[in-house]
Amino acid sequence: MALKQGDGLQGWEIAVTKKLIGEFRRRSRSLYREEFDDLLQECLVHWLEVRRQVVPDRDGPPIAYMARVVRNKLIDLARERETDKRRGDQETVSLDDTVGDSEDAPTYADLVDAEQGRDLGGQESFDPADIRIDVTEVMSRLTPEQRRLCDLLGAQGLSIKEASEKLRIPRATLYEEIKRIRKIFAQHGLDDYLQP
Repeated sequence: MALKQGDGLQGWEIAVTKKLIGEFRRRSRSLYREEFDDLLQECLVHWLEVRRQVVPDRDGPPIAYMARVVRNKLIDLARERETDKRRGDQETVSLDDTVGDSEDAPTYADLVDAEQGRDLGGQESFDPADIRIDVTEVMSRLTPEQRRLCDLLGAQGLSIKEASEKLRIPRATLYEEIKRIRKIFAQHGLDDYLQP
């Protein structure tokens, strides 16, 4: 059941909530993958509960107060998601497991080497546990051919030309496949980890 204007909500309440959710999702990695409508509904239901306690102001709507309530709700939701990750609700993968099918494929530990973290230009550093979970999830969504290409270019260090010869695929096709892989990583919020 989606909440909409007329369900005890005014247009400005929905607009403020949508704006805050959009801003928060861009900054919060844990809520980035959450459905916008689900977050909107949770925040609006919470606001309806809190709004009953607010003394109405005849001069105008309590926008600042509502914004604070919605931000706090989003922070609580982000903390819940982070707690779920730490609790291990995700599928467990050993860092010693290999990424590809070949014997010399890299391990997840190789991919997540925290000491080799890239300089993020003043951004906060990423938690290796989060990276491991996120990379594992995205790698499981790649096709076997895409995983093989990641293995050849990443772990084995082959050039595009060498990978093209080994796979007997034109280089232009490999470049297109790399674009698709990058898009999958970006859709799952991992574009920060991609090398330029």
